[in-house]
Amino acid sequence: MEQIRHINYKSDFILRERFRNASGDIVALPPDVDFCIEYRTRHGHIFTASRTGGIYSNCTPDGDALLVIFKGHGLCEGDLCRELHLKLVNDLMPDGLQSVYYPEKISVNLWHLATDTDGVVECDALAAYTRGLPFTYEDFTPEQLQKLKGEKGDPFTFKDFTAAQIEMLKQPATEAAKRANTAADKANKASGDVLDSALELERVSGKAVADCNTATQKANSATAGAKVATQNAQTAAVNAQAEQALTEQTRLKLEEVADRAELVAMPVPSGLRVEAPAPVTIGNRIPRYIEAKVLPYSALQNIIYQADGTAAYIEPDGRIVPREPGTARVHVIPTGGTKYYKTVTLTVVAPRLRLSAPDRLRLDAKGNLRLT
Repeated sequence: MEQIRHINYKSDFILRERFRNASGDIVALPPDVDFCIEYRTRHGHIFTASRTGGIYSNCTPDGDALLVIFKGHGLCEGDLCRELHLKLVNDLMPDGLQSVYYPEKISVNLWHLATDTDGVVECDALAAYTRGLPFTYEDFTPEQLQKLKGEKGDPFTFKDFTAAQIEMLKQPATEAAKRANTAADKANKASGDVLDSALELERVSGKAVADCNTATQKANSATAGAKVATQNAQTAAVNAQAEQALTEQTRLKLEEVADRAELVAMPVPSGLRVEAPAPVTIGNRIPRYIEAKVLPYSALQNIIYQADGTAAYIEPDGRIVPREPGTARVHVIPTGGTKYYKTVTLTVVAPRLRLSAPDRLRLDAKGNLRLT
């Protein structure tokens, strides 16, 4: 699961968007395709980055990626969602353009606390555009195929295709010719090598016959030595197998020692800092959290939340889920140092009208009632 990055909702920040096709490969958006990317949170307005007619707005290209610059974005707290809108050239559409949308929730959360990441935030988007792929018969209806053929069903001519399409049609034949030429070159080289080998064999065959008797005598002596060498080789093979097994066992032990050393190298927890929100109102859609940090900050940040009571539940990430008015005691426990646990009390209240005076309701800037 991709790690969720937290950014303060008032801060400016930069997302580096990369685009992947349906196969998961990173692809660059075609330079002649206009696009628009809308970003929003659950309760915020829309922030837009786009390219229209080669002009970029709130973004800039970065190789095969796109840097989206969130300057004065005005987005509210919540999970950041993205909707990519591509305008692909498609002659089958009445206006020649095909609109394709890719809505997606990304692993970025805007919240009221400090940003937990520095620099540019990396982010991948699905953009399985089809522009540039050759058409197949399955891409068209029978009526469209009939229209492409013409009224009399005349065969295609070179005038029916662009220079790029002609090159694409010629590509299979060109590649086949290259493969044939390569195979022919290899065959010629192999023939020359065989001829050279035959001449060399003829040259040395006379000497080989003359040396045959001497070689036979030496072979008898070599046979006896070969038996001894075979026994030694068998013994060496057994030793090699044993050494290989020992090496594998040693490698596993070293990996285990390395894992333990990594855990030991992490600082030992020395305390816990916990911040709990003021009274939580039922029905408030802005998420509220119990913020907990193990001290020092470089220690293992594994924390368990245990809620006592029915007023609220606590999610594994510390998010508060209010259920009914009342109070709930929450134990915040660091797994690496349980003795540093802390207990906080949450107060859950029902929605109620806010007053600016004992006999006057508090209204927002638009004259609407304000609730707690």
